[in-house]
Amino acid sequence: MPAPPWRALDAGAALHALREFAAAHAVGAEAPVALAFSGGADSTSLLLAALHLWGPSRVRALHVDHGLQDDAVRFSAHAQALCAQWGVPLQVLAARVSAARGDSVEERAREARYAVLFDAARALGCNWILTAHQADDQVETLLLALLRGAGPKGLAAMPAASARAGLRLGRPLLAVGAGTLRALLDAQRVPYVVDAMNADPAWRRSRIRHELLPLIARLEPGYTRTLARSARLCAQAAAALQAQADADLSDCMDGSGALSLDALRALPRQRLAEVLRAWLVAAGVRSSAAQIDELCRQLAHSAHGAARLRLRVGTRHAVWRDGKRLCCGAQRSL
Repeated sequence: MPAPPWRALDAGAALHALREFAAAHAVGAEAPVALAFSGGADSTSLLLAALHLWGPSRVRALHVDHGLQDDAVRFSAHAQALCAQWGVPLQVLAARVSAARGDSVEERAREARYAVLFDAARALGCNWILTAHQADDQVETLLLALLRGAGPKGLAAMPAASARAGLRLGRPLLAVGAGTLRALLDAQRVPYVVDAMNADPAWRRSRIRHELLPLIARLEPGYTRTLARSARLCAQAAAALQAQADADLSDCMDGSGALSLDALRALPRQRLAEVLRAWLVAAGVRSSAAQIDELCRQLAHSAHGAARLRLRVGTRHAVWRDGKRLCCGAQRSL
């Protein structure tokens, strides 16, 4: 029986990065490993590296079809054809995106994608899902966070490994540039799809990639390394802030999910903001910096005799005062 085509291919820097990542995090030690496989150059490089490291019996490829563009059928067909040729089990997953007015379609698509990926990986008995985010993706994520005024957590960009929905999410290629991955595939004539949305100027990430990054590269050729270092430093700062916020949140909780107003008012302003943010995240509410600032302002006013304290947070929730407690719930519950 002839050897599968992937055995004759060089996985290069992707294999080196994956081997280091797997050793550091014990990936693939027991359960099969799920890979998010779009069919693009980055995920093709990761799939090839995974095959060289673990073989097809340990790898499970997952392809997500959002149904957002005409090329989706072609992408799915390519993913199925390549995985069949390489002898890799593949599942094509449908992720339908519903975005309310004011929502980001890109963000809703990402949430839907991860939801179906984690469900499928769990059903397959996998402990890890690996994605093919690489160094250029990390830089773009950092710059997007900077442009929207994010704090340390946002500027930490994407972690190499994290826990989510009972599984582990890994990004082993964050230190490898996109050009390196694609050059090796091109040299070996390995096919991959190109997403036209990546060049669409309607998407901010696309404009950063095609307009801003070439300028940064001329100013600082080693920008991927220096900006990755900034992201790591921000991640360390964010971890320290989170640890303090978790401790403060524990001290302020009253046992019913509400917060003690007296305990909140005893906190310094910056620690108060972090506690409120952590509290809302734990409740599944995504708040803005402006909403956190307004909540801090109302808390301060309520300490000086102002009884009313009520604020909408996220898109469907509210925070209100109930005696000496601060409560959060769905907007309709008020």
